[in-house]
Amino acid sequence: MNAFAPSVPRLTHLRALEAEAIHILREVVAVMRNPCLFYSIGKDSTVLLHLARKAFFPGPLPFPLLHVDTGWEFHEMGRFRDRLAARLGLDMRVHINPDGARLNITPFSVGSAKYTDIMKTEALKQALAQ
Repeated sequence: MNAFAPSVPRLTHLRALEAEAIHILREVVAVMRNPCLFYSIGKDSTVLLHLARKAFFPGPLPFPLLHVDTGWEFHEMGRFRDRLAARLGLDMRVHINPDGARLNITPFSVGSAKYTDIMKTEALKQALAQ
């Protein structure tokens, strides 16, 4: 920047992506009947949560967050999720496939593909049907 250039911040590529993500989140809320945000506790979902909070600041998120618990996450991750939800006042819904939990389905007992289908895919379908 020089003395003759205005001091207006440029819309960098990253800012443009952020603005587009915020626009999409707002559009989803405006158009969809019952949205929710899938929250896996990972870095990508945490960034998406940050963008959602930014999109609706200073108000609360107008949709719940959904975490599908497979029972195989580190306990610290579940505690982090619960502390984060409490600290930010989030409507965090946690679902585990009750049949899979009752049968103690693990990647070792049924193989990784079947485990993923039962404890992740079917659990997600169950949660969305509620």
